[in-house]
Amino acid sequence: MKNLFLLFLFCLSLSAKSFIVSPLPLPRQEVLDIDSSECDEKCLEVLYTEGKLFSFVAKFNPLIKNPDLRSKLTEVLTNLDLFMKENFFEKIQDVKKIKIALMIPREVIGRYSATGINTILAYLTSRNASFLFEVFDSKNEEAQNLHQTYEEIRQKKFDCIVTLLTIDGIKNLIESTTIAIPTYIPTVNKNQLNLPKIPQKLFFGGIDYQKQIEILHKLALDDEVVEYDDASNIGNWLKTLSEQKFNIVFRDEISNQKAARFAQEIEAQEEHLKNRAVLLNIPVIKTGLILPQIGFLEEKPIKFLSTQINYNPSLLMLLKPKDRQNFFIINAIGKTDPYLIEYGLLLGSDLQYDWVSYSIGIGIEMFFLNRGEKISKFFSENMKDSQVEYVNKILKTYRNSFIEVKQ
Repeated sequence: MKNLFLLFLFCLSLSAKSFIVSPLPLPRQEVLDIDSSECDEKCLEVLYTEGKLFSFVAKFNPLIKNPDLRSKLTEVLTNLDLFMKENFFEKIQDVKKIKIALMIPREVIGRYSATGINTILAYLTSRNASFLFEVFDSKNEEAQNLHQTYEEIRQKKFDCIVTLLTIDGIKNLIESTTIAIPTYIPTVNKNQLNLPKIPQKLFFGGIDYQKQIEILHKLALDDEVVEYDDASNIGNWLKTLSEQKFNIVFRDEISNQKAARFAQEIEAQEEHLKNRAVLLNIPVIKTGLILPQIGFLEEKPIKFLSTQINYNPSLLMLLKPKDRQNFFIINAIGKTDPYLIEYGLLLGSDLQYDWVSYSIGIGIEMFFLNRGEKISKFFSENMKDSQVEYVNKILKTYRNSFIEVKQ
């Protein structure tokens, strides 16, 4: 019995030792450069490509701002569990902190308030920038509220403003407020305003739906067109533009309810759809509901046409390939930095398919460039006469992807 008791005490003492915290710090791996030769950006690219990762880390100059190389450094440090000295990145902090304000009328734009926040944070994070970012909610687009919010931002001495406004909101802002800070509006194209004069420090990033409609008109040639619209702001704008260009023989406004029961509508519209082009000024969910019903017709439309409004990966899931044959979509979203795309997706922002997110990214980059910072551009678009210039491409769908149609 005594032996069993002694064995119990011995086991207890062993288990007790597992709760003792060592006073010694955990070991860390640090890479030292023992070669005095210099290594520029091309040299680092070669080291990374050849898998000489320890040399890549050892030779990395903290003054290098190349976002691709800095992302690769972060990746290597994480994967190899390496440690850099605490003052390694201090040398790049000589750049003045950028102060960016996001002004949103939350009651008006709804979910796009999150889009604005996420995209701005994604861009700033991917740049490893020193920044101050704050969100200001004007609640709505009434002139007084916009003016008060704008003045609050100005008094806090922000460098630049991104604001998500509609056409009415922009007009109210211009009428009530002196635009004293560089202000970027990603949601509206300047051509939509029809104003005699635009303030000098006001910039626009909305895509040009008028140009997209003109491209679709060329694709339609002399075809008679059946047009489907909806009652949204963009739907009404597209309807106005379409009336000026197409030979429309039948038009229908597609509500959510009508889209859901389109099988009951198709018989009455069958004669209109035979051998005609269909212009889809409706978003992707409604398109996904009505096109399968049209696909059951014996005599189908000869082609389907759409602006940016249907450039969405959901289209590929909602429609079978047979239901999207001869479907032409105009897209203004270009290519951007893959790391920025990844940061965006992590934060809930889609810079590949959501044109508002893409436009916001262009605006933030414009602010950086206007500060005189020497950065590699993530976006290829330029600003002309206060408006972002996009390159429109004609796309078709192929299996589970969009492909460009060469003109």
